Amino acid sequence: MAKLKVRVKPGANKNKVEKMADGTIKISVREHAERGKANKELISYLKDITGITVNIVKGRTSKDKLIEFYCKEADFIARLEEHL
Repeated sequence: MAKLKVRVKPGANKNKVEKMADGTIKISVREHAERGKANKELISYLKDITGITVNIVKGRTSKDKLIEFYCKEADFIARLEEHL
C-alpha cells in the first residue's frame, strides 16, 4: 500500500490532472465540495483514469488530501501523468 498527497480543486469545468510548479499533483473535479460529493468524484475519477482503487485517508474536508492505493507509488504517478 502506498500513499500520495494531492490537492483537489472542486467545482471545476471538467475533471483533469495537473502538475503544479512545486511538483504537487492537482486534481480538478466537477462536483462541488458539499456532502462529500467532490470526494466521491475524486475517487471515481482516479479509478477511471488509473484503474486503481484509492481511499482518502486524510483531508476529507480539506483541499489537501492524502490518498492511499494498492500499487507502487511510481506506477500510480506514471498512470496519472498519462493524463496531464
